[in-house]
Amino acid sequence: MGQYAMDHPVNVLEQIAEWRLEGADEDSGRYFFSTSEVDQLENGQRCYVIGRKGTGKSAICKYFETRIDYNRFCLKLSFKEFPFNLLYGLDDAQYTTPSQYISLWKFFIYSSIMSMMAKNHNIDQEIREKIESIYPSDDFEYISSRMQKWTKKSFGGSFFKIFSANYSNDVENIPLHEIWMELIPKMESIILSHIDSAKYFIVFDELDEDYRNFWDDNNRERYIPLILSLFKAVSSVRRALSESRGSVLPIVFLRDDIYELLTDPDKNKWEDNKIYLNWKADKLKQMLAFRIERAERSDSTNFVFDDAWDKIFQHKYIAVGTHKNDQKIFDFIHSLTHSRPRDFVRLLKECARSSLEQGHKRITADTIRGIEAEYSGHLRQELVNEISGLIPDIEKIFTDLSKLRKQRFKTTDFVNEIENIISILKSRQDNLDSGKIAEILFHFSVIGNAGRDNRPYYKYQRNSETLSYEAPVVIHRGLLRSFNLN
Repeated sequence: MGQYAMDHPVNVLEQIAEWRLEGADEDSGRYFFSTSEVDQLENGQRCYVIGRKGTGKSAICKYFETRIDYNRFCLKLSFKEFPFNLLYGLDDAQYTTPSQYISLWKFFIYSSIMSMMAKNHNIDQEIREKIESIYPSDDFEYISSRMQKWTKKSFGGSFFKIFSANYSNDVENIPLHEIWMELIPKMESIILSHIDSAKYFIVFDELDEDYRNFWDDNNRERYIPLILSLFKAVSSVRRALSESRGSVLPIVFLRDDIYELLTDPDKNKWEDNKIYLNWKADKLKQMLAFRIERAERSDSTNFVFDDAWDKIFQHKYIAVGTHKNDQKIFDFIHSLTHSRPRDFVRLLKECARSSLEQGHKRITADTIRGIEAEYSGHLRQELVNEISGLIPDIEKIFTDLSKLRKQRFKTTDFVNEIENIISILKSRQDNLDSGKIAEILFHFSVIGNAGRDNRPYYKYQRNSETLSYEAPVVIHRGLLRSFNLN
């Protein structure tokens, strides 16, 4: 079956079995694998982080959220379970669609900066006390609650009463969105006049919360402009505060499928400030070596992939195909994944758990085969969750595709099969025909195309941006067990 490596204590597998799938839930100090992309965010070279679920957005977000010091501050604006209708009601009539929420986002950014300045003892005490009277510190209050307080009708009036002596009490009764023209420049002026040399990170995360309602016409017409306005606001704030003494560093984390829906004349300009999270095999190996060594010793600094890999795998090869050819275990596992850290974490976590239950000291090839169906089911469910905002009946489509008992199709035949399925389901949405569904499945790497060498290639590999109708369609290897095809 292949070569063997030295035995190693079970405690490494025990630690791996406790790995967390969600980067926000993990011990960032122990397991966060820093990359050049993080350095670019740290120094302000980049501010937009685009990637699929599982590519590390939450882990990077937590890194910034937890690295706080006397001269380094961070506020995470999470929109998980946030009442988006509150945001939709705060548009700015000065801007036309799709830019009507720029003032709202600038308000959130400036409010975030000022709330952090209130905690910074290097800021002049008098101005700090004024800011703190508007943004009282409450470390135990959810940020969503604070954001809702910031958008109350009386907030703008309170701000002007403290920072502008010539405002009457009547201003307290004016809705916030009616005084953007005066409020935003005033906040900007205060920040520019009093900010120190510290770094202020404002992190926007979990912006896909309202994406699940994308096929509601009214919601779609508001959601996309809201997200588009955020990108414009971040760009505007970076320009406006570029000459300040401090570093104001807003960072936006967004799913790539949502980003691709954004259309604007300025979008090409964002490319210089964008990071696309894409994990090639060599980079994944570096990440895995780091995690495995840190699983063994939390302060390890020696990260050699082959050494780390041999500590947890008994076999170097696994038999694949009808001819039982040997394939390196890393390459086999890689073929089951979408080349995302979360995929590897899930699979190694399940392998470690199964090995411990069997009393093994290291993971065997048979153990990998044993958990393959469970992993495939998890991958399928994760894709259903990702795609359901675009294709509400995706689970039913998967179920019917699995009944075909095929992994490979001519592209036209595959599209025809999708057409048959949606005809039976009677679930057409506007602009969602069989061809569009096939394109969406390609985008999420449910399917790929077979190349001239007969090997499949997928969107996540960035080999192709669109589905080819000239090459065969292949269902992803990691889904085969959940489709009962292997």
